[in-house]
Amino acid sequence: MKSAKISAEKSAATAKSPEKAPTDSPAHDSSWQVFLSVVLFAANISVRVYCGLYMIIADCDETYNYWEPLNLVFRGFGKQTWEYSPAYAIRSYAYLIPYYLATSPLRDFVHLTSSQFPPYAYFYAIRVVALCGFTAFTELKLHRSIRRCYGVYVANWYLLFSTFAPGMSHAGVALLPSSFAMAWVTWGSASALSATTPKNDVSVVRPTTHAIFCFVVAGFVGWPFALALGVPFGLFTVATRFQTTPLVRIVLFCSAIVVAITALLLCVDSYFYGRDFLFVPVNIVLYNVFALEGEGPEIFGVEPFSYYAKNLFLNFNVVFVLGYLGVFLNNVFSAQKLRSLVCASLPLLLWSTIFGRQPHKEERFLYPIYPLICVSAAILTSRAFEVVRSKTGTRVFVRVVSVLSMVSYITVSVLRILNLVNNYSAPLTTAHALYEDSILSGQNSNVDGGLKNVCVGREWYHFPTSFFLPDNYRLRFVQSGFDGLLPGDFPENTSLRAAASAYPSGMNSKNEFSLDKIIPFSECDYYIDNSLPVDTTTGEPSVVSRTDGELQVDNDWEVLRCEGILRPEGNHNAIGRLLYVPEFARAFVPYTVEQMDYCVLKRK
Repeated sequence: MKSAKISAEKSAATAKSPEKAPTDSPAHDSSWQVFLSVVLFAANISVRVYCGLYMIIADCDETYNYWEPLNLVFRGFGKQTWEYSPAYAIRSYAYLIPYYLATSPLRDFVHLTSSQFPPYAYFYAIRVVALCGFTAFTELKLHRSIRRCYGVYVANWYLLFSTFAPGMSHAGVALLPSSFAMAWVTWGSASALSATTPKNDVSVVRPTTHAIFCFVVAGFVGWPFALALGVPFGLFTVATRFQTTPLVRIVLFCSAIVVAITALLLCVDSYFYGRDFLFVPVNIVLYNVFALEGEGPEIFGVEPFSYYAKNLFLNFNVVFVLGYLGVFLNNVFSAQKLRSLVCASLPLLLWSTIFGRQPHKEERFLYPIYPLICVSAAILTSRAFEVVRSKTGTRVFVRVVSVLSMVSYITVSVLRILNLVNNYSAPLTTAHALYEDSILSGQNSNVDGGLKNVCVGREWYHFPTSFFLPDNYRLRFVQSGFDGLLPGDFPENTSLRAAASAYPSGMNSKNEFSLDKIIPFSECDYYIDNSLPVDTTTGEPSVVSRTDGELQVDNDWEVLRCEGILRPEGNHNAIGRLLYVPEFARAFVPYTVEQMDYCVLKRK
């Protein structure tokens, strides 16, 4: 009787399962696909480490809204944007704390051994370990889940697309809430896939709870709007588990998770901002959705819908097209329609609709759906090759086309990544010269109490982060043609809480220029600028230029380091602007790129 009861329970559980087991299950994995998985694992880690070390900072918002406050937490100084004024409080310190904690081993090592590391060592440690490392971890989690649910063939296409996508190369390394949300959505999607095919009602609790936990972390700690990506899975869970004991357990667990995370955020941000019961995610939503006219994100520019289409094509090339085709075709041709709909198609369509309708558009707003684009494209691609194989009856042809497709995608994507590094990494590489010069001149400490001013004018938005500055160096702004609101400075020589909770002067939410954010050029010890002609009518100094191929420098200044960076209005052809072409191939491929000099200079 007992075995009959168990058999009946198994049959009932199978009947309840919303999807059948994948026909291409791990049990039928070919040795070729298993070997390819190992190769892709290694490639993924290699690409992520490379991006952690060399990928550009693509958005000045990353520098001033996240790296600078993090430098305050680490070193007691940094630039402060209006978003960090307690009067507005639309950036969370709770988001930054994990990155401070992640470097504890390095800080302990430095303290115990009295070693001297340049401050940018923390910058690269955070990028490689906490940012790229966590991104790679979640990608491999999703690969394993796809392999379990769809088979290794689909999983390998996903990991191939995700590993080499230019968009993932800079999204995975960015210190941005949208990147944080992307990683947690990736992990949440992995658990959501597992939760759609439980063996029984009890087994659904753990993956479902974990998936919802990931979406809550993505939304509460990262970016509130990322919660929208968990809505389809949440509705699926309620619909398929309604009036069951597991649903009660899931609701209880998830309620506890929401309460715990909310309490943590309240404590951290209320402490730093010195305000009672401050819940920053609410402020973020109020600012982005309900701001008064002239104060919302639209004041920073509006773009047509085509802006996102162009960016996605640059960041994913053909995978972008496949991903959005998969939104509709996967639910027609896939053998596992409901799973694809809940875990990829609906979230992708929902996010694209919401943000496509917003006037203010930025590339980073799409980061949370990057993994979903890769999943959707992988499902469609694998299904397309399966159809071709069944129609032609030959594996050789399909394998040849598959390999050619992989090689083509990898080649174009890698050349795009190298193009970004080659044309835009000068702000990161030249900034090393500041610390090197401080060592040579013996000015890398606060012993004498003197501060050195590192000034920027029109190049303010390219400056990487104060992690590249020695302890007694400070970033300053001088007059330029920019007429918006520049960041100020966090108070120094006080406690961390006092610095974060102080109300700065000259801040506003309308991007209105404030004169107290700039200093006279005569007070600058270092200057960072490019070699293009200067519009002196703006009051900006002209220190460096290139005339007839020769670099010309003002007599009062000397060059510490100059490197090339893409000239915005330069003479470039399409290939040169989009892809990197190696030197040996330029005799066969039309490649034209015009760069300008990006220089760090020191006053004599």
